[in-house]
Amino acid sequence: MKKIILLSTLFIFSVMSAIGQAYPDRHNTSYTDAWVSCEEAESPNIKRDAGHWIMYDFGDQYSLHESTIWNFNVPDTTSRGMNDIIIDYSNDGETWIELEEFTVAEAPGSSIYQGEAGPDFGGVVAKYILISILSTHGDATCAAMSEFRVNGTVATSTNIPNKELALELAANPNPATDFTMIQVGEVLDNLQYSLLDMSGKLLRQGKITNTDFRLNTSALASGAYTLTVYNQEGNKSILINVINN
Repeated sequence: MKKIILLSTLFIFSVMSAIGQAYPDRHNTSYTDAWVSCEEAESPNIKRDAGHWIMYDFGDQYSLHESTIWNFNVPDTTSRGMNDIIIDYSNDGETWIELEEFTVAEAPGSSIYQGEAGPDFGGVVAKYILISILSTHGDATCAAMSEFRVNGTVATSTNIPNKELALELAANPNPATDFTMIQVGEVLDNLQYSLLDMSGKLLRQGKITNTDFRLNTSALASGAYTLTVYNQEGNKSILINVINN
């Protein structure tokens, strides 16, 4: 069984709603507030084998960041919960980029279950997320999950002031393979970043809250990319070269 969910909110929720819970980060133990797949299906990503998967269509492009996962939390059947998963993202539902493989702990089957931190998407811009279940915590027939939540904001092509910011900006290493560290001289008010390919397509976007942050480049094709940091006062850009197989 597959389930495709259409959502487009600042905080993107799937599968169940937190309404009615005294503690919104705690999950109940109801079977009806969960996603369960007991029938394998062909994956939207042709690189993945047929199996249990869930795809999210947000209806718009979002800059995605931290996520939280609540595994299948129904007592005596937590073995249906996801164990090893792989997460892909896409902007058109056809071309998929792998984010990472991830292991999810078995849920306790408790009403005070608060889930666990999931992958950090690092500001990638996407309209779709695909979660493919590679293994469960023991169940050979079905795979299940209670809730998946990711923090995202609508990706925008903001009109950036032409004035150059008097700001130190560097990337190391550059060229990069798996990652590069972006360093700014200081964190100015409302400082943000965007990463564009040479065609001008927006790939990532986010706020800058520290003088250095890690930019994951492992999923990028070899080539040159423009990283721009900006606020309402102006902008500054550098070229980042990526070398990947």
